[in-house]
Amino acid sequence: MALHSFIRNSKDIICPPNLLSLAQKINRKPRVSIADAANSVVMLSAKISYEKNIMIPIFVGDEKKINAIAKELHWDISKFRTINSSNETEAANIASKICGDGEAEILMKGNVHSDVFIKAAISKTNNLRARGRLVHMFYITPSDGSDGVMISDAAVNVAPSEKTLMQATKLVVQVLKKIGISRPRIAFLSASEAIMHSMPSTVIAKNLKDWASENILDAYFEGPLALDLIFSKEASIIKGIKNNQVCGSANGIIVPDIVSGNAIFKSLVYLGAGCAAGLVLGAKVPLLLTSRADPPAARVASIALASISQ
Repeated sequence: MALHSFIRNSKDIICPPNLLSLAQKINRKPRVSIADAANSVVMLSAKISYEKNIMIPIFVGDEKKINAIAKELHWDISKFRTINSSNETEAANIASKICGDGEAEILMKGNVHSDVFIKAAISKTNNLRARGRLVHMFYITPSDGSDGVMISDAAVNVAPSEKTLMQATKLVVQVLKKIGISRPRIAFLSASEAIMHSMPSTVIAKNLKDWASENILDAYFEGPLALDLIFSKEASIIKGIKNNQVCGSANGIIVPDIVSGNAIFKSLVYLGAGCAAGLVLGAKVPLLLTSRADPPAARVASIALASISQ
């Protein structure tokens, strides 16, 4: 079977209605500072988000291009703040400084490279960095818009320490509770459910499970778990794991490294038409580290998730 036979059409991806509904209930709509907004998909995502009443945009970038794209979209942006910049580095720094100065509540990556965006976000001069490491997470929902799964970390921390994984666990539980899951079920991923010192991720997963069970209230934790046990209740029963609160019912997955997180995220998006709402926490405001390949639905969902997570 050819590989393309597995690929789902990106047009099947939809922004989950529950995220939009929760974001719309927030009284004070967040101001979103967009680093290099001079891009058609970025502008369309901002337009949809504003019309859905979940944000107020602040545009940073080539002002002439931004206005030209807005005109193509039949969108009058004259009432919004627009700041001209000459290149992506300048745009990222201006947009970050706006958030650092308290003039916006969310920082969104527009048509800039991820490394440029993150460098600007953590620069001391932009006053956005807080104590602790930045933690990235994706809330990925299926194409029917029903409840999804949160994955951390798929884009920022390459080989996170146990301390960083603890911080990620806390943040994932917090965000899941904010989107309405009263007692999140968290799985710590490895390639096996057995503890093997030859596979360090199994030992770390067990340590994290024990730590989280003692230190985080109102959540279920299990690990190490292989991916089949996380997604399939049937697989867990076949393997002799019964009456487990997490197996086959996980709301969140803490991955041991960026490769596994990135692979799960892209598999759910490209093979399952999942809508990946992504954000980075750990700075003074949520950061939206969207990919240039992300469709508008994922960008709108990311804005909604960031708004809920404030």
